[in-house]
Amino acid sequence: MFAYTDPVGTGLLQSLNALQEYRQIIHEEYRRFARLPNSTFTLLEAFQELSPGIDPAVTTVTWIAFPRTAVGTFEEIDQNRFQFQDEYVEWFVERLPDGSVAKVTFSTEFPEYYEALARVGTDELIRGIQEAIPLANPTVAELFGPNFNPQFATPDGRASQLVFHAARNPWNNGDKGILFLTQPFNTLGALFNLVGRCSINRPDLATNAVCANVGGACGPDRNSDPRVCESSQTLARTGNGLSLADPVGIRITSLEGIWKINGEQVDINDTLQNQAAWTTSRSGRRAILDVTKGVTIGDELITTGAQIATKLIVGADVISAPENALPAWAKTGQESSRIIV
Repeated sequence: MFAYTDPVGTGLLQSLNALQEYRQIIHEEYRRFARLPNSTFTLLEAFQELSPGIDPAVTTVTWIAFPRTAVGTFEEIDQNRFQFQDEYVEWFVERLPDGSVAKVTFSTEFPEYYEALARVGTDELIRGIQEAIPLANPTVAELFGPNFNPQFATPDGRASQLVFHAARNPWNNGDKGILFLTQPFNTLGALFNLVGRCSINRPDLATNAVCANVGGACGPDRNSDPRVCESSQTLARTGNGLSLADPVGIRITSLEGIWKINGEQVDINDTLQNQAAWTTSRSGRRAILDVTKGVTIGDELITTGAQIATKLIVGADVISAPENALPAWAKTGQESSRIIV
């Protein structure tokens, strides 16, 4: 099995004996879609066995975090995260007593990280939550629901209940914070399905038309899906084998536009200029904009998280190499051989 790395780069999974659990969860997704008939999507092991002199390429596909499909005001998009925030980015707005925005926290983390910790134990899960939210003090009932005893549950049972209860978990649903993606379309499986099915060469279609013709795996009206799909199709059509790069996931890359702090223009992405008003952590899986530092978008006051989402750029990394440089077992047509334990 490929040595998948800790997606947030802190080393906590390994220190709590949860890294192997995480790797097993992730490996099942890679294996599932590497077996997809006629898809050039393959296992990451293939890129460790390339022909001499060939190096893989990594393409970062980016998009705007704002949910194009949402029908509502910015305030409604903020308040209905699990309905509207469908671009593999979700956020949590903290407000001051007068109702003004204090901080906005963005997350692109998938729940699998926390599932791996829950599989090891409740204490390990709480440690993981405190790593993301340092002052968190979650109870078992908050994490799993009032009628679930994790001590008597199997590892799979704890992981499944954590995800099942995620929209009611106050450390995730916005009552006390945000941990991981929970909107129904923002799943790791959906990302794999998108890339896997858009990697089936469709010469009968324009590359930008493939998204609408992959059986619902791609949402043509979103910001994210069409860009990821077209990039995957282009790589497949030009004779490349591909996969989601390790560590798999979505990264927060930058904020676009003109930003000011107390009326002075700054490069909000430059940690030497931004006065810690914009910070990213967890290998780009989490970011916080501290509006109390006097941050404005140009001269526009920030009143919602959705405003910021219109300027936020995120992306996913796709690894590829010429298919003729891949090992024989990894090439298109050998889907049944793409099984590495």
